[in-house]
Amino acid sequence: MTKSFWLRSTAVALALGLSGGATSAETLRVYFNAGHGYDTYMDAIAEFEADNPGWEVQFEKFQWPDLRTKLVADFAADNAPDLVANPGGWVPEFAFKDLLTPLDELAARDQAEFDFPGDWFDSAVAQNTINDQIYGLQIHLTCATLVYNKDMLADAGYDAPPTTWEEFREVAKATTKPGVFGFAPNSAFIYYWPWVFQNGGEYYNSEIGEVGIGSDASIEALQFLADLIHEDRSAPVPVAGADYEGPQKLFTSERAAMILTGPWDINPIRTGNPELNWGVAPSLTNAEQATIQGGVALSIPKGATHPDMAWELAKRLTSLEVEVETSLQYSMTMPRKSWLADERVQADPLLGQFGSCLPYSQPVQLPLSLTGKYDPAVDTVIQTAFEEVLYSNEPAADVLPEAAAEANKIIAGK
Repeated sequence: MTKSFWLRSTAVALALGLSGGATSAETLRVYFNAGHGYDTYMDAIAEFEADNPGWEVQFEKFQWPDLRTKLVADFAADNAPDLVANPGGWVPEFAFKDLLTPLDELAARDQAEFDFPGDWFDSAVAQNTINDQIYGLQIHLTCATLVYNKDMLADAGYDAPPTTWEEFREVAKATTKPGVFGFAPNSAFIYYWPWVFQNGGEYYNSEIGEVGIGSDASIEALQFLADLIHEDRSAPVPVAGADYEGPQKLFTSERAAMILTGPWDINPIRTGNPELNWGVAPSLTNAEQATIQGGVALSIPKGATHPDMAWELAKRLTSLEVEVETSLQYSMTMPRKSWLADERVQADPLLGQFGSCLPYSQPVQLPLSLTGKYDPAVDTVIQTAFEEVLYSNEPAADVLPEAAAEANKIIAGK
C-alpha cells in the first residue's frame, strides 16, 4: 500500500466518521485548472485531509474558460468557492471588483513558518498586489526563452547559442536549408512580446496612460521579426489560428533549429524525440535582456465560507517540497526563490535554465491590468496589427501607430 493511497483512504475514513465517532464533514471547495491536477497536489490534499479530521476537499477541475464562467456565475450567486486558481490578469480584475480577500494579514500571521511574500520573486508578488494589498499567492511562475538544436548549430559552425539579436539573425540564416528553418515563430499573441521587451518596448506605459506598440522600440522589434520571415527567409510565416504547439512540433521533428518556448514543452520534446540533442539558452539581449512571464495564482474569494482553511491548504500546495516535486515530475517552473536555488532543480539542465530566466521575465498585460482598465479588445487590436506586419509584410512603422491609436481609444472609454 503506497503512502498516498493510505493517506487518501485515511482521509476518506475520517471524513465518513469510520475511525471513531461519526462526524459531519466540513467541505473546502477548490476550483483548479484541469491540466494542473498533478499527483503531487493530490498527495498534498490527502495529507491536509488526514491532518484535519472532519474536513474534505472538494477539488473541482475545469479548463480555464469553463472555470471563469463557473466562477463569475458563483460570484453573482454569492456562492464562491473557498480557494481558486487564477491565470493571467484575473487577480487584478477580481480584486478591483472587491471579490477577493487580501492575504496580507494571513501572511503576516504565519511569516515565521511560511516566508510569503519574502521567498517569492518580486514579479510574482507585484502581479498580485493591488492598492498595496496582496490578493494572490503565486503557485506557478513560467517564462519563455530560446530553445535550440545543438547538432544543427554545430553543423553550421556554432558551439554555443546566440546571445544577441545580431547573433541570432546570423545563426538563423546559417541553419536554414531546404526543408529546415533557422527559427520557427509562434502565432500566439504572447510569443511576440519577448522581442518587444528585449528592445526596451512595453505593452502599456502607465505614466502616459497609453499602449506602447506605437513606439520606435516596438516598431523595430516587429520589423526585425518580419525581416527574418520575408527578407532572410530563415523563418516561416506563422500559421494564423494554429495551436501554439506548431513550432514545438517543427523543432522536435528537426525542421527548425530554434524556437521560443517555455517549460511546458520540455516533456513533449523529450517524449517526441528522445534522441534530440537540444538545450535551453538564456533569453536574448538587444537593448536589454528580457522575456515574457506567465503563471497561476491562488486566491481566496471574499465570499469564501472557510478562508482560514483555504489559506492552510494554499500553504501546503506552495510549500517548497511540493514545488520541487511537482517541477521535477511535470517540468513546471515555480515562483519561490528557494525553489530556483534548490540543488535538485539546478541539477536539471533544462528546468534550471528556464528557472534562471524568471528573475528578468515580465507579465505582458500587467501594467494595464493594474489600472483596472484592461480589455481583451486591446489584445485583439494589437494581434491584428502584428499579423499585418508578420503575415502580410506590411511596414511596422505604418501599421503599429495606427493600431496604438485604436487601442488607446478602447482604454480611454473604460
